[in-house]
Amino acid sequence: MSAFPHFSNISEYVQTELKKRKGNNSYLSKRNVWIRVASAVNLGCQILSNPNFQLFGNAPSIYGFSNLSGTIGKEWNSKKSIVVTDVMGFRPKPNITSLEIDEGAGNLSRKASFTIICYTKNQLDEVCKYFLEPGFTIFLEWGWNTALGVSQFTEVLVADEVAKFQDFAKVNEKREAAGGHYDNYLGFITGGSISTSGDTWQVNVKLTGFTELPAYLMTTDKLKTDENTPKEAARLFQPTEISSQQDLGKKRFMMMFNKLPANRLSEDIRGLIDTPKIAHPANFLNFDEGVKTKINDETDGFNLLGLQIISPKVKTEGSKVETPEGTKIISDNSYIRFGTLMTIFNKIFDGGLKLAGSEKLIKLTVSSERCICSAFEKIYSTDASKLFIPNLDTPKFSLKQAAETTVEQSTYNGSIDCSIICTNGDLSLKFQFPMQEDLKGGKVKKNDDTINIQPKIASFNSIDKKAKTYGFLDDLYVNMDFVRGIIETKNFSVKDALYQILNGMSSAAGGIWDFNIIESTNGRELEIVELNVSGKVSSDDIIKLELMGVDSIFIDASLDIDISGAKMNQIIGSRLGKKINSSQPDIKGKPKGLFSDSTDLILEKFELKENPSDTSTTGLTAEEQKKADEEAKDANLQLFLDRVNYIPKPNLKSDDTFSKDLEALTIIGSFNDQVAFQGLKEIGDEFKKNTDNSNAVSPLMPIKFTGTMHGIGGLKRGDKFIINGLPKEYQDNGFFQVTAVKHIIEGMNWKTEIEGGFRKKLN
Repeated sequence: MSAFPHFSNISEYVQTELKKRKGNNSYLSKRNVWIRVASAVNLGCQILSNPNFQLFGNAPSIYGFSNLSGTIGKEWNSKKSIVVTDVMGFRPKPNITSLEIDEGAGNLSRKASFTIICYTKNQLDEVCKYFLEPGFTIFLEWGWNTALGVSQFTEVLVADEVAKFQDFAKVNEKREAAGGHYDNYLGFITGGSISTSGDTWQVNVKLTGFTELPAYLMTTDKLKTDENTPKEAARLFQPTEISSQQDLGKKRFMMMFNKLPANRLSEDIRGLIDTPKIAHPANFLNFDEGVKTKINDETDGFNLLGLQIISPKVKTEGSKVETPEGTKIISDNSYIRFGTLMTIFNKIFDGGLKLAGSEKLIKLTVSSERCICSAFEKIYSTDASKLFIPNLDTPKFSLKQAAETTVEQSTYNGSIDCSIICTNGDLSLKFQFPMQEDLKGGKVKKNDDTINIQPKIASFNSIDKKAKTYGFLDDLYVNMDFVRGIIETKNFSVKDALYQILNGMSSAAGGIWDFNIIESTNGRELEIVELNVSGKVSSDDIIKLELMGVDSIFIDASLDIDISGAKMNQIIGSRLGKKINSSQPDIKGKPKGLFSDSTDLILEKFELKENPSDTSTTGLTAEEQKKADEEAKDANLQLFLDRVNYIPKPNLKSDDTFSKDLEALTIIGSFNDQVAFQGLKEIGDEFKKNTDNSNAVSPLMPIKFTGTMHGIGGLKRGDKFIINGLPKEYQDNGFFQVTAVKHIIEGMNWKTEIEGGFRKKLN
């Protein structure tokens, strides 16, 4: 429950508490932890463990009487104890022996687990009713046995108030009031087990965040109504309906709808045809078979002179290029804008889950409109089967050059506008990636709307990004066949389907995106974030923590610096005078060394064999050379055609004239060249350095810090910190960002573990 991966400062009250611990061994010496687990079943059941009687006052009976074991717990109104008649009297009340809360980089939301020890069979039966029934709500609280630690404890629990803890702001409000001595968690029972040890029973309970539960459910072929009767699948649009439709946006929507899997069709999705921003041609690329066929007919060979087959010719850059017979310039790849796909995706699961004994629905909503992604000036897709990137500055992959030269294109000085600009009726839409405008204070204008991605939490830094260094996930286009193959799968979980789509998109862009689905700060939806996106930070506002020594707050700590094979190759290559492509930035801003720029005493003594210069001649006649050159040109042209993916511009209709240059009819959907992509990305990195200010930082690097301290509430994913005690190259050139927080309570001790990923300062 955070605004990660955006940067945040460690909250002031947390910093104050941490400073008190520095060099003060006695400060934490008398602390014990208390735990309350509260089930919302029926009238509620709250079990309190390890209470300090002086602080808590009215504590439950611990050992019971001759015919009663200890009190199970209390109802939420705290007026009535929950007891069970038991033949074994004077047995301890159920006790909570362990608790673990985990908010990690790989989780949709916070996970929790705890164990309750039962001392009689009747206790076990009663505890299971409240704490082991899947789908019921559990509220957890814990804190230190200090005045601050119990200041947020109330004996009476009220459902309306507890429900507010879905919201991050409400959770943080209580953490701050307690000075970090207290924390809480709200979730669903999603797993558990029972085991025995000696003469006791252990009830192990697993919880999942409130908004995540629907995302883990397996979807079925057809949606269910409230009466659990199957809905009829929505009917497809008939060819006559499509051909007679005059509105181009609605026509393309119909074509897209008919390509959705039959087991996912619904009237709710069909009804989106009446939403102008959805039923718009800018959202659907290359769905019109008529447009595709007519452009391909212009490039295919025709039998125009008796039995003579002439080679097809394509008009490009003012010239005509001969292409091999049978060439189809326009591929079969069709694309849907990701923002539109998410609207449909959420409609598929719009029915929600009906709570037991209630008329309320838990609706699954996954938000993507606030997700910004890393980008560089000339980014493009390398895989037509996954992704199209509507870049205004798409590299100029030239068909004309491929047809006229014998070697592959290696320089991309020009660019082609492959952004999507389209008007349908009175509505004009423009989609481009990366954005051409600066992101200031988390705000930018897009299609006359102001998009605000700034978290509404005071401790989070302002989000500023320079133009061409970021883009919106919603403005990318995903291959429709790729999506169909995933969502038509029977009995898949929502989260797995989304991750497959997102990871496929990232793979088509050199793997530069690392998508994660997390619980939003409002606690009512999930949202997609891109972990590698980075803003600007000032080193002045980053707290510095000691790795070891008397001023260290850590019980234990570890550092994992993974010098990957790619980084090793990059450094070894630079020592041998050769540049090796790598997606990882240099730690010190120098390509030569990692920890040292010194020379190697032995390496410079090696007698390296130089490549002899090629002095040979072809030995071909002029006629043979001409033929060889033509064959090389043909091979180069074929290689280009195998790599390039042209798609029609969205505003074209099947009755338009298609005798224009290729550039006027199409956009480049992808180009299968990973080497070119990496080279252009490095130029993009330089672009960011030269145009962004000195506070720019890198994506997360494979350097991980893990530290364990005495328990504290309020640390969150996104917080920044510097560790004193690391190798100088790392300490002086970057900082860590909290990527995971875990609370572990065993016995009467509370520990908080943080995991941090390293970000390098780019300047």
